[in-house]
Amino acid sequence: MFITRAIALAVLLTAPAFAEDPLHTAMRMNDQAMAFVDQGKWQDAENLYRSALDVKCDELMRARIANNLALLYRSEDRYPDAEAALRHALDWRQKNLPAGSVEIAYSLNNLADVYRIQGRDWEARNLFESALKILGGSGPDNVGFPVVASNLAVVLCKFNEYDRAEDLLDQALTGMEREHGAISREVGVASNNLAQVFQAKKKLQEAAEMYRRAVDIFEALGPATELDLAAVLANRGELFEEQHQNGQAEQDEQRALDLLNPQGNGPLRAAILQNLGNILAESPNPKDALPYFEQSLQVQEKALGSEHPATVRLLLDYSAATLRAGQEALSRKLRKRAQALFKRIQSTDPGGFTVSLNSLRDVH
Repeated sequence: MFITRAIALAVLLTAPAFAEDPLHTAMRMNDQAMAFVDQGKWQDAENLYRSALDVKCDELMRARIANNLALLYRSEDRYPDAEAALRHALDWRQKNLPAGSVEIAYSLNNLADVYRIQGRDWEARNLFESALKILGGSGPDNVGFPVVASNLAVVLCKFNEYDRAEDLLDQALTGMEREHGAISREVGVASNNLAQVFQAKKKLQEAAEMYRRAVDIFEALGPATELDLAAVLANRGELFEEQHQNGQAEQDEQRALDLLNPQGNGPLRAAILQNLGNILAESPNPKDALPYFEQSLQVQEKALGSEHPATVRLLLDYSAATLRAGQEALSRKLRKRAQALFKRIQSTDPGGFTVSLNSLRDVH
C-alpha cells in the first residue's frame, strides 16, 4: 500500500525582482527571518515574518513572506497555521497576477501539499492538477513542472492510479536530472517516490534499486538532507519487512528515527514508530511492539489531530499487535475505535477517504 511517507517537493519559490522602492523594509525583515530559521531560532523567525506581513507594501511581496511563514509552520507540524498563510499567499497572487501565472501554480502546489499531509487527498489532487495544467501551458521545461508532477504522483497513489503516477515520475526524473544533475535533492525525492510506486505494483526489485539510489544521493549530499534520508530509510524498511527481512527492516527504521530532529517531523516520526511496532509484533515477543504503537499514536494525534485518516490504519495495526501479544480485550477496543473513526470520516466526507477499511485490515 502506498503510504504518506513519500517525500513531497512542496515549496516552490520565485526569485525576487525588486530594486529601489519602499519594499526594502519588508524584504530586509523577510531575509533576516530566513536567517533566523537557518540558525534554529524559530520563534524569532515567526515574530519577524509576522511583523513583515504588517508592513503596508505590495501584496506580491506579502505573498512571498506568507509563503516563507507557512514553510516555518509546516516544519513545526502546525498545519492549520500553514494552510492559513498559504491561502493568504494564493489570494494575493490571484488578485494581482493573470490566472495562468507560474507564481499562482506554485501557490497551488504549496497549499496542495499541506492538504496532502492533512489527509485531504481530493483537495490536494485538485490543486496539484490545476498547478500542473498551468505549468504545462508554459512548457514542460518549466523548472516547476517536474516538482509538481512528482507531488501529484504521490497523491495519485492514494487513488491506486499507479500507472499514471509512474509516468509522471518518469517525466519528473528526466526533467530533474537535466535541471539539477543526477546527485541532487530533487532527483533523490523523485527516486524515493518512484520506489514506492514500484513497491505498490509489487515490482520489488525495481523498488529496491530506486530506494538504493535515493539513499546514495542523500548520503552524498550530507547533513542538509538528513530528513529526506530518514524518509527513504523508513520506506525501505517497510520494503524489507514485506520481504520478511525483519533484521534489515529494523535497522533501517531505527537509523531513520535517529536522524530526526527533536522538534517537528511528527508525521514521519509516527510512521517510523508504527513500522517498528509492526516489525516487533512479528518477533517471538510481540509485547515489545506495544510501546512503539502507543508512542506513534500519541505523536500522530499531536501533529495531525485525532481524526486523521492514517490513524485508522495505525489503530488497526496496533489492534493486530495486541492480539498477537494475547491482549484480546485491548485488541477489540482498538479495532472498535478504528471502525468508529472510519465511520466518522466517511460521514463528514464520503468521497474523501481514499482507502477502504477492508484493505486496511489486511495490513499488519
